[in-house]
Amino acid sequence: MHPPNNQQCKPILTLASALISMAEACNSMSRLKQIHAHSLLTGLHDHSIILAKMLRFAAVSPSGDLAYAQRLFDQLPHPNTFFYNTLIRGYAKSSIPSYSLYLVNQMRQNGVDPDEFTFNFLIKARSRVRVNINRNLPLVVEGDEIHGAVLKLGFSSHLFVRNALIHLYAARGNPVVAWRVFDETVGVDVVSWSGLVLAHVRAGELERARWVFDQMPERDVVSWTTMVSAYSQAKYSREALELYMTMLDKGVRPDEVTLVSVISACTNLGDLQMGYSVHSYIDENGFGWMVSLCNALIDMYAKCGCMDRAWEVFNSMSRKSLVTWNSMISACANNRNPEDAFGLFSRMFDYRVAPDGVTFLAVLTAYAHVGLVDEGYRLFESMQRDHGIEARIEHYGCMVNMLGQAGWLEEAFELISNMPLPSNDVVWGVLLAACRKHGDEYMGERVVKKLLELKPDGGYYTS
Repeated sequence: MHPPNNQQCKPILTLASALISMAEACNSMSRLKQIHAHSLLTGLHDHSIILAKMLRFAAVSPSGDLAYAQRLFDQLPHPNTFFYNTLIRGYAKSSIPSYSLYLVNQMRQNGVDPDEFTFNFLIKARSRVRVNINRNLPLVVEGDEIHGAVLKLGFSSHLFVRNALIHLYAARGNPVVAWRVFDETVGVDVVSWSGLVLAHVRAGELERARWVFDQMPERDVVSWTTMVSAYSQAKYSREALELYMTMLDKGVRPDEVTLVSVISACTNLGDLQMGYSVHSYIDENGFGWMVSLCNALIDMYAKCGCMDRAWEVFNSMSRKSLVTWNSMISACANNRNPEDAFGLFSRMFDYRVAPDGVTFLAVLTAYAHVGLVDEGYRLFESMQRDHGIEARIEHYGCMVNMLGQAGWLEEAFELISNMPLPSNDVVWGVLLAACRKHGDEYMGERVVKKLLELKPDGGYYTS
């Protein structure tokens, strides 16, 4: 059998070049599947560059499909470091980052040498993996093995690897070791400094985090956002808003995470004027399509009592997540608009959006507000029977409140006594309040007895 001559090779090379270009420009999984099918039909399915382009899109692109990337990878007889790195990177960013660790072990077992990029992605994956550890051991134990391998294999000279290590210890809330890596790093940059800010934030050291932030030679949107978010989550809402305004004054463009944190701060303060300003900024700067921001705005307007604005945001959304529906149903329930909550709950099914526990809690709250006990009880049973959603203590608390407000005290007592979860003083306290409301001292004494079993020094009374 003779090898193909130059004339025969030209069409193959031209076709391969065309497929490479198409894979490079690919912007959807449907398009990628067409390219993959074409490569199979033309016998170019094992062309390394075409495979590399396809794997990269499927594994790393926001429009990709990690499961499809895994299938592509599994068809490779002898994947090299690049192919391993691409898939490791994909898993590092996914909801199952721990699989990156498995791939690195597989890589080593197959005699494929890791490089500095392997460790960069591996460290990022490890920083996102939640590890159960002995509370008596220092957090540094979690990163020692990877850190040691980086030093042993000579990859510690790469700044991006050292930055990944800083962020690994930062994610674990260990500023001591993050500082140690930082101090040993030559040519630190804004990413290095941002890691230190995050380390102190995760350790609950906001003052120290702010000190590091203020010392930074330069700041990027990540460092600003880390600090703004930290203030907002710690309920230092005024500080979060002040820092956000400084950020804008410095000409730094906030991102989605920054703006969600700022809206949360406005919600905590009930600062509608600032909320309006942030909403305007979102619309004027092309962020209005982001579902998470719209959800936050719905929550803010509802908690500030501006239901008309909440409805405007909800109705303007072309895409709605489950959180969107839950936010709007909760808004209606908590603002005493139960009929709207019921209507939204029905519409969810029309849009084929499956409810979750949060949805049912919001609808149960709406039923409680209008005293529709029978309907609420049927929904509570349907949640578990028809939707397979296990009731949490919050659902039982809502049911006890509903039954108690309606005067169904015995039924509420039986519900708490027979629920498959451990009861607590909150749910019994709800029933005790209902006993006081209806003047039922006998039931109140029974409830107080239960409360004293949970908290003997509670000092409860029935009247």
